[in-house]
Amino acid sequence: MEKYESVWEHFVRERRLEFGGHKDPEWQDGHRLSASLVIPGEASRFHERIEPLREALHPFPFVSLHPDHFMHITLILLGFLVDETEEKNEVSRERLQEIEERARVTLSDFPAFTVRFANLNAFPGAAFIEAHDGGMLEELRAALSVGCDLKKPAGPTHLTLAYFQAPDGTEAPQELISAITHYRDWPVGEITVDNLEMTLLDLRADYPEPKTLARIAFSY
Repeated sequence: MEKYESVWEHFVRERRLEFGGHKDPEWQDGHRLSASLVIPGEASRFHERIEPLREALHPFPFVSLHPDHFMHITLILLGFLVDETEEKNEVSRERLQEIEERARVTLSDFPAFTVRFANLNAFPGAAFIEAHDGGMLEELRAALSVGCDLKKPAGPTHLTLAYFQAPDGTEAPQELISAITHYRDWPVGEITVDNLEMTLLDLRADYPEPKTLARIAFSY
């Protein structure tokens, strides 16, 4: 809980927006495909609880709302898929296959757990719903990082609801702060996490259906 409070306090204090999301040309750097390890958000199950949050954010012109099919928890960004890697942020199909194989071994004794989605929050580049799980998502990230030789991301796991797509440094309006504050204590629903997916995202589209390359079940 404290990690999310810290994120919110920082957002309110700094009041700074940036261009977030996969459409950011500086982040894409000319790449077309991005691979990740994710947990599907199952957002369609919670439509009635999520819709008021969307309605609160919709009036702001810099907000790009995620459709249900695009909502997920990103565990680890694996890199931009290329035929031959030249940069640290690139990954080959051979490396993805290796990650899949090592992830299956790593998760062979990882237990299923429950994630409770609740409360609207924000980073400079995105509005998100908090994921409360007693620390299990962080343990999962850590296990994958060690088992698959991946860099463990910083920052709390979350279910992104919308990107903020404003020039970096744009001041967040008070109306946005107020809109999010209204839903800082807002239960959404629970999911059981007993598998994850390796997905591929087409960066040319606004909100493409992520392509599932592999589904990796927890065996415990």
